[in-house]
Amino acid sequence: MSLLSIVVPAYNEERNLPLLQQRLNPVLDQLKSLGVDVEILLLDNCSSDRTREIGLEMAKADPRWKYIRYSRNFGYHNSLACGYDLAKGDALIVLASDLQEPPEQIPNMVRMWQEGYDVVYGILQVRNDSTWLKTLGAKIFYNLFSYLSDTDIPRHATDFRIISRRVIDAVKNMRESDRYLRGLVHWAGFKQKSFLYNRDPRKHGESTAGIWVSTKWALNATFCFSNKPLRAIAIFGLFVLLFSILLSLYFLYIYFFPPQFMHIAPTGTTVIVMLLLFGIGLHAVSLGIIGEYVGRIYNQSKLRPLYIIDEAKNVHGYDVQGRPLPDLTSKE
Repeated sequence: MSLLSIVVPAYNEERNLPLLQQRLNPVLDQLKSLGVDVEILLLDNCSSDRTREIGLEMAKADPRWKYIRYSRNFGYHNSLACGYDLAKGDALIVLASDLQEPPEQIPNMVRMWQEGYDVVYGILQVRNDSTWLKTLGAKIFYNLFSYLSDTDIPRHATDFRIISRRVIDAVKNMRESDRYLRGLVHWAGFKQKSFLYNRDPRKHGESTAGIWVSTKWALNATFCFSNKPLRAIAIFGLFVLLFSILLSLYFLYIYFFPPQFMHIAPTGTTVIVMLLLFGIGLHAVSLGIIGEYVGRIYNQSKLRPLYIIDEAKNVHGYDVQGRPLPDLTSKE
């Protein structure tokens, strides 16, 4: 029997977790017929509602459920890093706790993995986002990111995917503090295959990934997988330098040889002010982009852990550095 690790990140999902368990139960029965056992890692990113109580109850009633709670909210991507570290399965699936990703697709994903694919990832046909602006922003981001990225990352690919053990181990060794996990999986390579699915509307609650958060994720993905913004600054600066030289030569020429339609040579005060403002703005944007890359180097140099576990249930083992995990007895 193979073991499948299903990683479920959660933040304030008290109303969705019971529904998720109900929909997963028949899926788990189908997986048994495929020769697959399951462990489910529920990753609680320090929720403020009853997610903790429900998660502990689920883990107590069914040992296949493993509950992990962090000491604070470490963000979505760092939360998933813990799932990769603790997963013991021959393959791993990331499943959203808000039921926007259909659990009924899991048996089909497992079959493709059993055919020999290391990465089987979902491609969205219909997003069903809460706002048209978010849907439009996603389309713009994927098209722009496809051009900017130095790694071939399929458009509209999601985190709803199954990956093999060797991909899990490869990604576990990537301890970047600023992470775009979806990109890291594709960067690792191996044999990959896609499938199409529709994202369902969120059942309960509101998504924490609003316009601002989604924009931050988009910028993070770009800075993680592309240095083209830095190249753009250099190229644009070169064009500005050439334009400035040509403009200087032009004003020098008309100063000594003013055209007949000019009675006096232009003073150029307005032009100087405009160029100064343009230069200040250009420098501010350039320093901001450079600062993003420098800030990532600074964060990486601290070597802080990606997450800190506060408590857990049904979890035993070692962390990614081979150190024994702390006493993970749940606080019941």
